[in-house]
Amino acid sequence: MNEQHLKIFVDSATHYFKHLSNEPAAVQVPYLIDHDESLIYDYTGVIGIAGLYKGNVYFSAPEGMMRYLLTTQGENKHTPEHCLDVVGEIANTLAGNARRELGSAFLLSVPFKIAGKPDMMLLAKKSRSYAIPIQWRFYMAVLVVSVEE
Repeated sequence: MNEQHLKIFVDSATHYFKHLSNEPAAVQVPYLIDHDESLIYDYTGVIGIAGLYKGNVYFSAPEGMMRYLLTTQGENKHTPEHCLDVVGEIANTLAGNARRELGSAFLLSVPFKIAGKPDMMLLAKKSRSYAIPIQWRFYMAVLVVSVEE
């Protein structure tokens, strides 16, 4: 991934939250993470990437953020299943927006959704992995891009 590719993901995150709530997210500067470093919150949506690009993209957020997002969408039920649906939708949308820019060689899996904090996430071994911190309102989340060409 190069700087232009990362900008696609940054723009996608900013647009998603602005469209969702008329409040853009404050996306901070992306930074490199080690392959054994896990940036995981309470809920995580993982999208596998195949084709010309290989690896994964994941969005992870705290439970409070997921519950608040459900409320802004008019949902009164805040069960773990509902939170998983939202985090999967966000991961899918952010990766899907990137696919529009990167083309049909950027093949996406269906979202894999995780509640809780696994010990480690699998990152692409041959590429650099980047964390993109996202602040929306008073919540911090992260978008991790671990994709190799």
